[in-house]
Amino acid sequence: MEQASSVCGGVSLLHNMVDGKHHYEVKNVLTHTQSKFVRKGDKILMINGVNTKDLPPKEFANMLCLKSPSLTIHQASIDRGINECLECDSIKPYSKEEITLHFRMAMVREECLEGEENEVDPAVCEWESDYTEDDQELLLVSMNETSVAVMSDPENPCNSCSSHGCNISEVVVAAEMCKVTSAGRECMKNHAKNQETISLVQYQRSNTSFLNAPVTIYYYTMLQTQFIGRPVVLELSEINEFLKCTCESQKVVLKSECCDEEQLKKVCKDDKEMLSYVFYMKTLKDSTQRFESAAHRGWFIETENHVNMKYRPEQISGSFYFVISYKSTSQ
Repeated sequence: MEQASSVCGGVSLLHNMVDGKHHYEVKNVLTHTQSKFVRKGDKILMINGVNTKDLPPKEFANMLCLKSPSLTIHQASIDRGINECLECDSIKPYSKEEITLHFRMAMVREECLEGEENEVDPAVCEWESDYTEDDQELLLVSMNETSVAVMSDPENPCNSCSSHGCNISEVVVAAEMCKVTSAGRECMKNHAKNQETISLVQYQRSNTSFLNAPVTIYYYTMLQTQFIGRPVVLELSEINEFLKCTCESQKVVLKSECCDEEQLKKVCKDDKEMLSYVFYMKTLKDSTQRFESAAHRGWFIETENHVNMKYRPEQISGSFYFVISYKSTSQ
């Protein structure tokens, strides 16, 4: 059993109905500590011994607020694949630097960055967030002074799927206080404007607020003969996750995910998955920096010149959230 450790941040869960049964899958994870009790793609099978297939979202959320709920989590194996290519077709890191980056978790076209000087609303250039359907509902489970303890038996793999290397973990979550807030997508957005929880909710939902975060820049060797920017990988230093530009439901989005650093020691130009962690960095005449996605050219991390300390992650220290997304017809 892993010793209980304090956590802050949150987990977003996506609820789906399959053959009349409820399914809960981890959509994204944001933690401000080294605890990795859950990761993207994990499935919540049980809570306090009750099968989640029989629990609608609101019942599941209420059970999360019981004293020290125990979650049974299925962690699928990670297929790392074979990352082999010619030296001339790969890039490698050669140095790193610590900076503070003022940015939003969103990808925009370059003209939107230029439009900031002309007071163009960045939201006009932004793709819709992950939750776009009109009938999409959100449940926010807010916890204070939260800690988790992980119990797992690597010698006893799960029997619920045909994959190799997957594991069943028991996670006990303890919090001093807990409450459930139920709201529609627009209501949640309006409610959160004056709440510190917006730092988390928006962080995972193509947020509308800028973050001022410490970032480790890893500089990579260059392949291209014509300079289009220095290839870099960006790590959010406080949560040990890497920025990643990917396409979901035909939308280009910016996310942060855990990644095996061994895989990042050599990135092949034809490896689309690993290339999504690479950005081309350019420094402009006014010393501002722009980061263009290597996987989705023409798309840039939305950055801002002015530093605003209001949304620093430390402000939500001590708080943890479960954000459950579900169709309103699921209840």
